[in-house]
Amino acid sequence: MKLELRFPASPENALDHAQLAVEAAWEEFGFDLDFSPGSLESVDAQIESLREDGLTGEDAAEALFVLGCYLGEVMVRSLRGRWIATTRSPLADVSPWPMVVVLPGGSAWDVIGKAYKRLELGDSEYLPAYLAAAATHGGPAGGSRARG
Repeated sequence: MKLELRFPASPENALDHAQLAVEAAWEEFGFDLDFSPGSLESVDAQIESLREDGLTGEDAAEALFVLGCYLGEVMVRSLRGRWIATTRSPLADVSPWPMVVVLPGGSAWDVIGKAYKRLELGDSEYLPAYLAAAATHGGPAGGSRARG
């Protein structure tokens, strides 16, 4: 899959990608994304709209990438996570994406992959539930070290 991103796909640019999601959400859907956990309802609805329009991951690649970065930035802010290169994470042999979010307890979360799964699999991949799982299993108390 060839992505045509405005910024390089690196941990250092994750916030820039997330900000593109904020701008697109406002322009395309009238959603005001504020990086709060509650805003994931709107992001989930955006991806569902793409799904209902019959788009594939290939069709919506850039949108899904920036929405995944938005999900990750919500996790960074609300769960004290940080972006790291996938190759330096527990997901190195699992995720094809260049960056993931790692939480203080050491668990890694494939947020970009999650956006694609939400499009492909539908409601079973509900984004607010993913954040809730990260909060429960990914914090300082531990839990699984790798989450997709």
